Amino acid sequence: RYRNQNNKERKLKFSYAPIKLPALKDTELTMVIVRGHGINPTMIITNLNPNSKRLTLAVLKAYIKRWRIEEYFRFKKQKFDFENFRVRSLKKIRNLDLILSIAIGFLALFSNQKKTKLRVFVKKVSERIFDIPDFEYYALADGIRKILAKSYTGIASFLKSYYKKRRSQKRLRLSLPL
Repeated sequence: RYRNQNNKERKLKFSYAPIKLPALKDTELTMVIVRGHGINPTMIITNLNPNSKRLTLAVLKAYIKRWRIEEYFRFKKQKFDFENFRVRSLKKIRNLDLILSIAIGFLALFSNQKKTKLRVFVKKVSERIFDIPDFEYYALADGIRKILAKSYTGIASFLKSYYKKRRSQKRLRLSLPL
């Protein structure tokens, strides 16, 4: 069983079959076929020889995990132009990577909040013609970029107003009699 983006449960059907490729005649390969995830079945070729549904499911899960990791790095390179940085030392490259990873982590936390007003607003601002795909970081990054592009004061003004509210709430709590 599988839960999609809208939290609807779907039943996946998968099977496997041994195959031979003309370019790799001596190599035994197995094709894992998954139905129910999309319109067309997903086909994965592996050099493992799964002899049970359990091992086939493990191959499928490993592939999905690998795909998510690859999508993360592709997103990092495309949306933030990560390979086009202007620092030269390894320490500065690592610091830049850390900051970018934290920003993407923020997007991940933000994408988990499905019904908040801010997230709905960012989704509208991102101007997607179709609904947001499974990997929605692209749309969220576009929406946040458009919102911050219209700000003339930068992100510091957003942070100041946030901390000002927090301080006033602390003062209010401290002044209440117990």
